[in-house]
Amino acid sequence: DVDECKGNHSCHENANCTNTFGSHVCDCQPGYTGNGQNCTDIDECSETYPSKMIKCHPNASCINTQGSYNCSCKPTYMGSGFECKADPCHHYSNLSDANRNENYITIASGQTFCDSQLAEGWYRFVGAAGTKMPTKRVPAFRCGTNWSGWLTTAHPTIEDGEVNRMVCFSDRSTGCRKKWSIFVKNCGLYYIYKLLAPKDCPNRFCGTDEM
Repeated sequence: DVDECKGNHSCHENANCTNTFGSHVCDCQPGYTGNGQNCTDIDECSETYPSKMIKCHPNASCINTQGSYNCSCKPTYMGSGFECKADPCHHYSNLSDANRNENYITIASGQTFCDSQLAEGWYRFVGAAGTKMPTKRVPAFRCGTNWSGWLTTAHPTIEDGEVNRMVCFSDRSTGCRKKWSIFVKNCGLYYIYKLLAPKDCPNRFCGTDEM
C-alpha cells in the first residue's frame, strides 16, 4: 500500500491525513470544522458556540484565534483571562475623615475613634485625611485616637507589586503598643492599603499630607 499522506493528498492544511489501505482519510484538526478537504475556523467566541466549552473567567473577554481562542481580563481586572481578579488600584474604598490626619490632636477634641470595625479590604487616603500613611513615627493621641498607626518602613515601588508592611500603633513613649501586618501597593499616582481591623481599641490607621 502506498502511503498517500506522505505525498500530495487532498487534505486541507488544517486537517490531519490518515492513511488507509488503498486510500486516505482527512479529518479537520481541533478548532476547525469541515469535511477534511475544506476546513474553516470555529469561532469559539460566537454566541452560537456552547458557552460551557469556553473556559474564560466571567470578568474576561473571549478572543477568537485560528483553531482556538484566548481569554483577556476586562479593564480594571488582572490575570491570565482564565483567572481574573479585581485590580485593587481600581477597586478600593476611601478614607477621608479629617480626624484621621496625623496632625489631628485627639485630646483637644475630646472624642476618640477606633478602627476595630473597619471592614477588611483595600483603602486609599484622600482629602482631609491625607494622601498616604505616614512612614515616620506619629505620637500617641493623634489621628482621632489614642494609639496612632503608621508604617515602620518605606512605601513600595510600582515594580514591587503588593508588599507586606508593618504598622506600629504608638505607645506613650517611643515604642509600639501594638504591631499590625497590612499590604501596600503603589498605583503610580497614589498608594492603596489592604487593611484588616485591629482587634482592640483605641487603635487607628493615620494619614499624612506629606508627599
